[in-house]
Amino acid sequence: MAQELDARLREHLDREELFDLVRRERFARDQRRFDVMAQCFHRDAYVRTSWYDGHGGDAYVEATRKWMGNTGNSKHWVFPAFAQVMRGRATVESPAMIFNRAKLGDVEVDFHVFCRFFSRAVREEGVWKLLSFHVFFERDVMKLVNPSETLPIDWERLSAMRPSYKFLTYIQSVRGVKVNPDLLGDDRPDELAAFHADEERWLAGAE
Repeated sequence: MAQELDARLREHLDREELFDLVRRERFARDQRRFDVMAQCFHRDAYVRTSWYDGHGGDAYVEATRKWMGNTGNSKHWVFPAFAQVMRGRATVESPAMIFNRAKLGDVEVDFHVFCRFFSRAVREEGVWKLLSFHVFFERDVMKLVNPSETLPIDWERLSAMRPSYKFLTYIQSVRGVKVNPDLLGDDRPDELAAFHADEERWLAGAE
């Protein structure tokens, strides 16, 4: 009975530490606490977002510092929901929202991206670190700050973009950033299922 209770307490503690880790990383990023953000990543972390694809936790943090100096005030809400732990490995998936105020020409807009964040994590010297960071895109929306104006959107161009992150892709293209059209999203469930299957194998120690 005592062993079972200890195991349950360890599982609960791991889950809460992992949830705190993913919340802390995004909060630190949004508040420009890059020192705290760096502490959340493993040195060999792999990160893939709409604007970044590369290895190295420190490299991603430094790229984020420069990115935020150029693109303004995007923010994140994250709600950790599902963690799986097997010994010193874990995966965490979290419903999330990215929101930003931007300009298309002289017109001010707000756009929101509904998504999920997914990470591998490893325990190093007793501390959980993020070994990967992915975004699963669900859908996004854009609205005018001043409703009396008109969205200056090329709707034909927009229609050719992925439905799970079309407004994000459009905004990034205006900023001169080319977004990968093959990121993971709910509009391609087979690719998402294959990704999760690979992550389950990693979690089990198969690689």
